Order: sequence, then structure tokens, then C-alpha cells
Amino acid sequence: MKKILLPVDGSNHAAKAAGFAGDLAEKYGAEVVLLHVIDRDRLSEAEEHMAEVEHIARRGRDTIPWVANVPAELAAMLQPPEPRRTQEQMLGYLAEKVIRAATDIVEEHGVPHERIRILFKNGDAVKRILQTVRDEDVDTVVMGSRGLSDIAGLALGSVSHRVAHGAGCTVVTVR
Repeated sequence: MKKILLPVDGSNHAAKAAGFAGDLAEKYGAEVVLLHVIDRDRLSEAEEHMAEVEHIARRGRDTIPWVANVPAELAAMLQPPEPRRTQEQMLGYLAEKVIRAATDIVEEHGVPHERIRILFKNGDAVKRILQTVRDEDVDTVVMGSRGLSDIAGLALGSVSHRVAHGAGCTVVTVR
């Protein structure tokens, strides 16, 4: 085991997967590639919740306005209030928080920062994860068994299920 891909979405299952991936990487001296996929057309439930908790977006039918009760630390970053630019900044802010939390967990499990790589990709999570498996020559994927995506994911199959069937390498799902 030389390279572990760890897709993270901010869910509790992804956090548990980060700990498991950290343990594996520490034991085998493997590199961990952390991946967060940003879907610019919609937020996952985890991202919506995080945006709401951070007071940078509201839940509901409308995904705009993306900014509601912006904390002072973000006020300057979110100017001017151009909707697409604001959305991009909010998604970037959330992605950084998700990746930072996962990186902390992996490091707490004994993996030095030098063996952690961080990737951000845009688009469909399954497609981007499978693309990263190929592009990065990953031999193991460790991911949460259930992220916090919408109900449509149940009908189409979970991200972890679809990755397991398409990855061509070992896929470990963590509950």
C-alpha cells in the first residue's frame, strides 16, 4: 500500500474514514491524497449544514442568497456582493474547512504533513473520485460509507457503492 485516496465531504462517516486512512498510512508508510469534490450546482447536506452553522448561507428552497449574517472575518472576503463570486468564495471557504478537519485527523493518527497531498476538484463526486484513482495511480480508496448527499443519491446508488464498483482498486468503506 503506497497511496491512499481519501475523499471527504464533511460528514461524520468521512471523519471516521480519515482516522482509518491515517492508521493505514501510518502503518504502511503510505501517502494520503485528500480529495474534496465541489459541486458548484448544489451543496451536499453536509456543506449546507456547515454553511448554515458558519452563518454564510441559509437552508431552504433557494440556494441564494449565499450570504446571510456574514461573520466579520468573512465580510471583506465576500465583497463585492456579486452572486456567482460570492458562491465561489463560500464554496472555497467550506472546502478549506472540510479539508483542514480531515488533515488534522490524518495527522493525529501519525501521518506526517509531508505525506499528505490535498486536491480540490469540481463536478460530480463519483466521476472525480474515479478520475483521481486513475490519475494518481491510487492503490486504495478509504471513504465514508454514507455521506450527507440528497435523497436522489438513494435512487442512483451511494457514492461509495458506485466508487467501489468502478475504482479498479481496493475500496474500504468506513461506517
